[in-house]
Amino acid sequence: MRTDRRAMLLGLGAGLLAPPLQARPRAALPRLTSADFRLVVDRIDSPEGIAALPGGGAVFSTNGAAIGLWRPGAGTSLLGKPGGTGGVAVDREGRALLASVGLLHNQPGPLRRIDLTTGASEVLVAELEGRELVASNCPAAARDGVVYCSHSGWTIGNIGTTKAEGFIYACWPDGRAAVVARGLRGANGLCLSPDERRLYCALTAEGRVMSWRRRPDGTLDQPRYEGPALGMVKDDQPASEIRALPQAERSRTGYCDGLAFDARGNLWVTLPFANRIVAITPVGRLVEVVSDPAGTMIDMPTNLAFSRDEVLIVARGSSRIVGARLG
Repeated sequence: MRTDRRAMLLGLGAGLLAPPLQARPRAALPRLTSADFRLVVDRIDSPEGIAALPGGGAVFSTNGAAIGLWRPGAGTSLLGKPGGTGGVAVDREGRALLASVGLLHNQPGPLRRIDLTTGASEVLVAELEGRELVASNCPAAARDGVVYCSHSGWTIGNIGTTKAEGFIYACWPDGRAAVVARGLRGANGLCLSPDERRLYCALTAEGRVMSWRRRPDGTLDQPRYEGPALGMVKDDQPASEIRALPQAERSRTGYCDGLAFDARGNLWVTLPFANRIVAITPVGRLVEVVSDPAGTMIDMPTNLAFSRDEVLIVARGSSRIVGARLG
């Protein structure tokens, strides 16, 4: 650990617990059951991330290629060489952004980009501050061309890691890259608010979501927690211990992963070990969207995306993507 937890909290200051800048009306949320979901893509090799495509469909991560591509009515295809892809996003040009969690595969962990038409691939960020990246986790692309990416840490830690060595870095259109937020426990899923004024990050080990204001130059400030704690978490709890919990207890865990805003401004959050999806409303209220303790359809949900009138969820535990229509 290179960042003292107490010093990090003091440095963030009172802004962590600050309420949203202004109250917004409550937004309606669906209450889904496992029966509302259908199979979209099956038999994926270790899926993790997913991002919607502008014209419909989605890209998703798989160990079988650099990226998987699904379009309604056209089936799936694989593109590029495998690279330990975790989270994915789509930039303003319609290209896929791939975060490589290389640490889990004994290889580097850069941020890459791939053209979905030509298959041309390039590395956007491979190192920062003189150190090779090893665990880029999830990217998020702004309309102004700035790309953000979480980096979970430098070592393979427990799910509830107390090492606040995670960070977020940014890559600008001119090729510059820099760390823009530090001292994070289990920095994981990223997404931008609909107006792109704030960047949100799932802090897996804390079971909380944190956000930052985006400054005009793309850097971040004014960090704060969003909504309440998402469930039970335990310092330095390993994945094997979480999986061994009784089903009822495991379904109350708050270890979070993927984030996405719906059309009404609700922030949906996946809780993989709990087999649950929750949402934080615009006024900070926590609402359960779907719970599937037995994992019949929502089996270890890692990431989600909204494609037209459907929510798509990566069910990593059953190696598939499932979807549910939204009213």
